[in-house]
Amino acid sequence: MLTHLQVGSVRPDLVFAMGIAVAMVLGFESGMTWAFVGGLSLGLLQPGQVLGASALTLLLLIGASLLVARVLWPPRLVFVAGTAFVLTFGYHLTLQAVDVLATGAAFAGLSVTELLVVAALNAIIAGASVPVVRALDLRFGEQERLAW
Repeated sequence: MLTHLQVGSVRPDLVFAMGIAVAMVLGFESGMTWAFVGGLSLGLLQPGQVLGASALTLLLLIGASLLVARVLWPPRLVFVAGTAFVLTFGYHLTLQAVDVLATGAAFAGLSVTELLVVAALNAIIAGASVPVVRALDLRFGEQERLAW
């Protein structure tokens, strides 16, 4: 259902938004794994994009969200949504810059209004993902053990 989510002519960045939620709630290892695997998957599934551009961009921006999570610990739903909103601009700018540097193509980004809509959708998705990620972590996460 989320893959068909579209407002006007823009679609949210699902891997990016959920990656921010995973990184800010679960931490470094889970966030970087999500960024790398999700970025490679996006690169393989999007035919016109350079392989590795999405992975590099996701690693950089989800790493930035980890810095925000470190400052604002524990991550609240509002902080996760706000981080997704703000970093959406950096995500699209970095993705376009990597594409321009790798292929030499002309810089063709989204308009400001489309970018604001994408940022709002990303914020909603990231905020809605926080309770789901926490619930999955509580159910399937690592069990606490005694340290010897």
